[in-house]
Amino acid sequence: MKPKAAILVSLGVVALAAVPAAAWLLASAPRRASHLTFSNEGTDLAATDVESALRELSRRVKQVEGGQTALQGAALVQQGQVGSVQAAVEEHRAATEARITAVETRLAESITTRRRLEYSDGASSTAVGANYGRLRDVGHFAKAGASTGVLLTWNSHVDAMGEPGTFCDFQLRIDGRPDEEAEGGGGRAVVYVPPNAAGGSAPVTVSALFGRVGPGQHTVSVWLRGTARECLENYGNFPRAVIVEEGPRSP
Repeated sequence: MKPKAAILVSLGVVALAAVPAAAWLLASAPRRASHLTFSNEGTDLAATDVESALRELSRRVKQVEGGQTALQGAALVQQGQVGSVQAAVEEHRAATEARITAVETRLAESITTRRRLEYSDGASSTAVGANYGRLRDVGHFAKAGASTGVLLTWNSHVDAMGEPGTFCDFQLRIDGRPDEEAEGGGGRAVVYVPPNAAGGSAPVTVSALFGRVGPGQHTVSVWLRGTARECLENYGNFPRAVIVEEGPRSP
């Protein structure tokens, strides 16, 4: 046999032998890879091969995920509890503030406050009739409490000019309304023209108690009715005043 032919025959034999060997390696490679040795030194894994290590890591990942889910659930529960506590604290704070406000209001309404409405000009009217009409405004005051009463005290001097027996009837009012708790209306000062005289004159001190005046700004005024020809208040322009007292309402 020639040398070249011998070489070709040899190569063919080797190729035929290599085909089954390659097929066997390919078929057995996955089995050997799943059982590769795993060095667990420096880790807390118990596995000694790659496949077991992967399974163990997968279990641990699921455990961590489960723990995270549980923690998230616990956090939501705690948030709900915190919200409930905050709501309870806010409710308690609001109730405490309401009680403090009520106590402060009762305390304020149990204290009597006084103020003075001063004036010095006189007032008169010749248009006097059977019904009350406004003679003058004295001044304004602010009432603080909702359940307090108001006491007005007025000091002045009044005159009536006309025929004997005629009169002038002066009345204190708040916002144009009289002290309705008194029969016929309180806070009145009446001056008559005496017999054999052309006029009557008298100093007066008048008190009127108002139990149903709401909080806020109010106006004190003097109203007038009568039969005299002319009625005068503070003739001579002397210093006069109305004392306004706010305090506990009488039963």
